[in-house]
Amino acid sequence: MIGKPVEFPTVSLSVRVYQALLLAYPTKFQQEYGSDMVQVFRDCCLWTVHQGGTNGMAKLWVVTLFDLIQSVVSEHRQKETEMKKEMKPQDIRMAGWAFILGGIAFAISLLAGFWGPKAWFVITILLSYICLPLLALGMLGLRSHYAHKVGGFGKSVLLFGAIFGPTISIVGTFLQGVGEFWSLIFIGACIQFACLVLFGLIGIFTQPLPHWNILPIIAGLWFTVRFLNNMIAGFPDEGDPTILDATFIIIQSASMIALGYILKSDVPEEMVATA
Repeated sequence: MIGKPVEFPTVSLSVRVYQALLLAYPTKFQQEYGSDMVQVFRDCCLWTVHQGGTNGMAKLWVVTLFDLIQSVVSEHRQKETEMKKEMKPQDIRMAGWAFILGGIAFAISLLAGFWGPKAWFVITILLSYICLPLLALGMLGLRSHYAHKVGGFGKSVLLFGAIFGPTISIVGTFLQGVGEFWSLIFIGACIQFACLVLFGLIGIFTQPLPHWNILPIIAGLWFTVRFLNNMIAGFPDEGDPTILDATFIIIQSASMIALGYILKSDVPEEMVATA
């Protein structure tokens, strides 16, 4: 009698994470190649565990992540090239509205922390599935509308943040019951906001926005600094949020809303009407 193949916990967990990371690819690419990529990755994991034990998984993940980042960015650039002729002014205005709604969702999700531990579900769902995807659309709108001013690095920063911020955060929601993987929820958000800050720093010199080019920095700075500080400190139990926290949350949220308003207002109504 042939027994079932042994399923290593490390392999099972790695495959789950990899499947979630594939969400970073364009939908069409996922549909065509997703299942094959998962199968190849599972085979690589099994071979690695048999040959080098669980220690070899770290090296496999480094190679996999490096290849994944390059591949995802390449696929999105190709998709962007194919869609470029179809981009319309109303899409830019919609990206502005996405920033506005994302800013509102950001304030609601983090201010929910004042309700106590029971608000954890509200925070994770609003942040991972509503706030960050909306902000990703807004960042792609910024990238599209101001590409000619921010240069290659500025465009790459926005694309990286828009893709990997929400994806990593969603992976964290899938794995929040497994060890410390819950922190991926906030790592993804930190990556996205850090990329927004970098875009803002570039904007100080290139001045892509018609005014208030410091807004992207304000819109991403507090969360990035606060999270990195907590990570360095080992995520201490700091108790309930303070009034100072609420103040910075509102400032960051207001900056996102203002950034969205500038983006949608920078497209004249007549261009939208004729598109």
